[in-house]
Amino acid sequence: MLSATELGAMRAAVEASLPDMCEVQRVTLAAGSYGEQTESWKSIATVACRVAPAGGLPQERVMAERLGNVSTWTVTLPALTDVRVGDRLLVGTRTFAVAGVLARSEEIARRVVCSEAV
Repeated sequence: MLSATELGAMRAAVEASLPDMCEVQRVTLAAGSYGEQTESWKSIATVACRVAPAGGLPQERVMAERLGNVSTWTVTLPALTDVRVGDRLLVGTRTFAVAGVLARSEEIARRVVCSEAV
């Protein structure tokens, strides 16, 4: 088991190695003027990150009634970052949909599996 000092040092080293910044967004629902539910995205955090391919080839999927390619990525964030399935990550001009969160005990980084429409 790692001590709190060791864990803190490891987390700091990982965070210092994350080259990009990303905005974590979460969908919110609001009542429209006619009582309908409207979705909007709210930024909940801006954190350092690293984006890496998760392996495998892009898959073809139907999106907005058109055939498109979806690729899978792993995004590494600082440990304990509040990110959930269904959130999205904005990294530069790219948007990633969070499909899975790989949280673990004594984590030194939070890794999430994302998809990106290409």
